[in-house]
Amino acid sequence: MRIEDLTIDQLLELNDHICRRIDELRRQENFKVLMKLRLGQQVHFDGPNGRVFGVVIKMNRKTIIVETEDRRQWKIPAGLVSPMKDCN
Repeated sequence: MRIEDLTIDQLLELNDHICRRIDELRRQENFKVLMKLRLGQQVHFDGPNGRVFGVVIKMNRKTIIVETEDRRQWKIPAGLVSPMKDCN
């Protein structure tokens, strides 16, 4: 099957399947991360200006709220946050 040979309807159906699969993989990744994290745990994530370090202050189904030393709060997708022990 060549993508160039597909009709618009076929492409839209393929796109729908791909989007659902991506959503499922993200849900699985978020769940794995959420299972490793606890309130008060030190974590890191890649921010716009490099790696950011902080403490988990709230956990939602899809996002983690992290507070840094300067009291700034970041709402981050769970899949992008890592515990400090993974900070290599």
